[in-house]
Amino acid sequence: MKVLKKLLNSGRSMGFRIVKTGMAATICVVVAYWMMLDSPFFAVAATVVSMGKSIEISFRGGKNRVLGTAIGAAIGAAFASAMPGNAGLCGIGIILTLYLCHFFKLDGAPTLACIVFTIVMLYRGPDPWLYAGLRCVEVLIGVTIALLVNVLVMPPNYVAQIKKTYANLRNLMEESIDYASTGDTIDVPGVDAMIQSLSQSINHYVAEIRIFRGSDQEVFQISCKISAFKQMLHELVSIEDLEPRPVPKDSPQYPVFEYHLNRLISLYEETVQDD
Repeated sequence: MKVLKKLLNSGRSMGFRIVKTGMAATICVVVAYWMMLDSPFFAVAATVVSMGKSIEISFRGGKNRVLGTAIGAAIGAAFASAMPGNAGLCGIGIILTLYLCHFFKLDGAPTLACIVFTIVMLYRGPDPWLYAGLRCVEVLIGVTIALLVNVLVMPPNYVAQIKKTYANLRNLMEESIDYASTGDTIDVPGVDAMIQSLSQSINHYVAEIRIFRGSDQEVFQISCKISAFKQMLHELVSIEDLEPRPVPKDSPQYPVFEYHLNRLISLYEETVQDD
């Protein structure tokens, strides 16, 4: 229990997703037994791989995996009806399954589709089509449960994440401006990584299904400031490249240093004045 609390309070966004994946897997097993399915394996496998870090990613990935599973199951059933377990057809079926997943741009689906194809292809029972259909139902159950858990249990709060990342970027930029003026080493890679993280969070927010988003206005205002922070990063790089550091006032480099520093401060003050 202490390990779980430590994980959830660690500040890493992956913590809640781990817990939700475990919850979804448990629900899959219960539902599979309740529906008296042969095995909960495919339902659990589908729910684990479909638990994305956003609802939109879970939905898109889940849809792709259901379609990919249908392709693999159909090819497997067709080949098993002719020659079940045939080694040559098994290889051809894998190639065909991978090709169709690529052709229909089913990202994230090929692995599960090939596993389902192989299971169905190696099935030696009386009705491979029924067996294939049951595998598709199991995958659909897993994908559906993953999506429902992601929506209903601690859904991602992108607005809070974006605001937190922006606040951290502001603090890091203030610190970097101080270091730039005093000649201390500037954490240029850290600033760049923070800008990239903020951009990525905003992209995830924009791609999210509308009803699961928060305040578009707040996010829009922050997104408009990313280009300014990239300009500030450019000024930091220019200052960091000057030698020696700190730049002496009698150095020929000092006017260049003063120009970049003043521009950096001006950009920062203009960007954060409305916060």
